[in-house]
Amino acid sequence: MIANGLGPWWFPPFIRKFLTRLSKRFFREAAWIKHDEGYARGYPARVVCDRKFLQAMLRDASLTSTTVRVLACVALALFYWTMVRLFGWASYNRKR
Repeated sequence: MIANGLGPWWFPPFIRKFLTRLSKRFFREAAWIKHDEGYARGYPARVVCDRKFLQAMLRDASLTSTTVRVLACVALALFYWTMVRLFGWASYNRKR
């Protein structure tokens, strides 16, 4: 399965591309690919998918070079995680 990048399925493609390009500066793509795969399959549970997404982003943040960059990555990771927790229900296990 190919991930749709960052952002829900209903975002216009240009917004998802922008978010994905921006986020590649901070995180590895694997974090959201695995998250998208879990959401598409409907397994594991959404809370588990979201927790693993956050953990992967925080691992990436810990590998950055400066304290300021680590803090920026952590803030962005928490923002993304909050968004998927609040609105991810609309995309989880959605049959395309």
